[in-house]
Amino acid sequence: MDQEEYRQRGKEMVDYIFQYLTTLRERRVSPDVKPGYMRDQLPHRAPLESESWDNIFQDIEKIVMPGVVHWQSPHMHAYFPALTSWPSLLGDMLADAINCLGFTWASSPACTELEMNVMDWLAQMLGLPDMFLHYHPDSRGGGILQSTVSESTLVALLAARKNKILEMKTLEPDTDESTLNSRLIAYASDQAHSSVEKAGLISLVKVRFLPVDENFSLRGETLREAIENDRSSGLVPVFVCATLGTTGVCAFDNLEELGPVCAKEGLWLHIDAAYAGTAFLCPEFRPFLKGVEHSDSFTFNPSKWMMVHFDCTAFWVKDKCKLQQTFSVNPIYLRHPNSGSATDFMHWQIPLSRRFRSLKLWFVIRSFGVKKLQAHVRHGTEMAKYFESLVRGDPLFEIPAKRHLGLVVFRLKGPNWMTEKVLKDLNKSGSLFLIPAMIQDKFIIRFTVTSQFTTQKDILRDWGLIQHAAVQVFDLHHSPKPVISEEVHSVISKSSPKPTGVASHFFLEKGERRTPLPRRVTAQPRRASLSSARWLSTECARVPEEPPLEDTFVEDGVNAASLSNLPAHNKKKTRSLSVPTAGLWEPSCSKAASFEGAGNSGFHTPEKFLSKLPEEVLMLEKSAFKKFLKFYRVPSFPECTVQCGLQLPCCPLQAIV
Repeated sequence: MDQEEYRQRGKEMVDYIFQYLTTLRERRVSPDVKPGYMRDQLPHRAPLESESWDNIFQDIEKIVMPGVVHWQSPHMHAYFPALTSWPSLLGDMLADAINCLGFTWASSPACTELEMNVMDWLAQMLGLPDMFLHYHPDSRGGGILQSTVSESTLVALLAARKNKILEMKTLEPDTDESTLNSRLIAYASDQAHSSVEKAGLISLVKVRFLPVDENFSLRGETLREAIENDRSSGLVPVFVCATLGTTGVCAFDNLEELGPVCAKEGLWLHIDAAYAGTAFLCPEFRPFLKGVEHSDSFTFNPSKWMMVHFDCTAFWVKDKCKLQQTFSVNPIYLRHPNSGSATDFMHWQIPLSRRFRSLKLWFVIRSFGVKKLQAHVRHGTEMAKYFESLVRGDPLFEIPAKRHLGLVVFRLKGPNWMTEKVLKDLNKSGSLFLIPAMIQDKFIIRFTVTSQFTTQKDILRDWGLIQHAAVQVFDLHHSPKPVISEEVHSVISKSSPKPTGVASHFFLEKGERRTPLPRRVTAQPRRASLSSARWLSTECARVPEEPPLEDTFVEDGVNAASLSNLPAHNKKKTRSLSVPTAGLWEPSCSKAASFEGAGNSGFHTPEKFLSKLPEEVLMLEKSAFKKFLKFYRVPSFPECTVQCGLQLPCCPLQAIV
């Protein structure tokens, strides 16, 4: 590819990226592929001769995209956000073209100095203490862009370990460092990210995970007791990782309590705010930061929620000298005339080389401004509040932990397998993507609002899919097995040898039950929700008489909510839900809508059959029955048993509806 072709192909790629990001709603969120799917689509050896760009470009959609999880999709609710934006993409386009390796100031002064200034901007935007600033007269610290929070936590632990071993060496100068290291112990909550455990494995420092309170927060007294116990056992506490926004439920450790304990006991306090850090752009979320002045290091990911694409992790330290004494190596080929007076970030990190990450962060901050970034955070939080309100309005679900920011956790009421089944079915569909977590032996589903493009319509669509999956699982769990008396069964069999229309979806020729055809139902949850479990109750909740509302929809069909109820025997009107299930047709007490059961042909039930039903069982007036060909409302089964007085599911009613 020469420069002119690059110019042409570059424009084509920009157009492709634009088309991709603006049509994500049309794509399946998670791929339907198996491990190794790509092996047979690629040659087993690299090509000896060059290939045309047209052939390469065609393979993006043919080979790559079928295996991509679309993290920018409004229906991506797994993990935490991993957002990008147009300014961010442009920033990395330029950084990739420059492609400098900014390990020292001399290797690319702009790379180092832009990063120092942008990191001071960012610290001030979040409300962090002045001790984290590069350019402040009272500061000995500063910030750096690392690749991930996992790396930042490891860097902090290694610095804390080095600092503690140097202290111990003053008291035990003849003891080997490896022996001293074996006595060190670090702490985190049992809700902390797995990267804390991995940092302990790499550094050979023991890590104790401490229990949390009822709000999943690590408290100061718990830490103090653990320190006392470990000191009495001959261990040396060295490091605490406090989490602001845990992975499981987005809980916040109590910095106001942990900070003074760490200061008194001489422990390095590191704060992991990977996801929640972006929220501190908004002053209303900064109460979670109270106590941050006690910390020795702080890290968060602009690459999560701040629309600066991966990789970009902000990491600040209170005392840069403790980093430099941990990572400094100074071979002659890396020295330069300003060594010592200029900042060389190679002494602040594990790798030597580093990318020009600050360009994209600089572009994003300047393009959006603080106010629009704050609005972005508030929008995501409001969308999560909206989803939370939908979940709380449905009696099938529970929210076992308080919502914070853009994360809502929920589960089906009942055994864990039911929630697992719902999650499996949803992810298998590819229509949205969710992941689980476990809290207090409960299997939960995490729902994170990740995309800046997510709207209430997107949330409502995804909630409808969740409800539909939940109803089907409840149908499996609460499958009724009615007993039909001989007397009633004979009335049905004599009256009609082969039910037609809607009835044919439920019965075969010999009266055996048939699984109804599934229908795609969307219910606007400002009304009561899908609740197939409540068919067991003896009485359904009544709905006051009111004008029909546009709250339920059946695809490619008439709005069922616009139809009035059929009169029942006791003259009371009830609004019930009928949903196609894998087993029996189970009405609910909710005010959601019905499904299309008869196909295009509608009802074809002979009047002769109706005339032979006993009066005490016939609860539908024939005139009303004729009136509705396709959509209908009937009382739920528990009400039917009361109305007909048989104390059984009304089999004749099932036969005709």
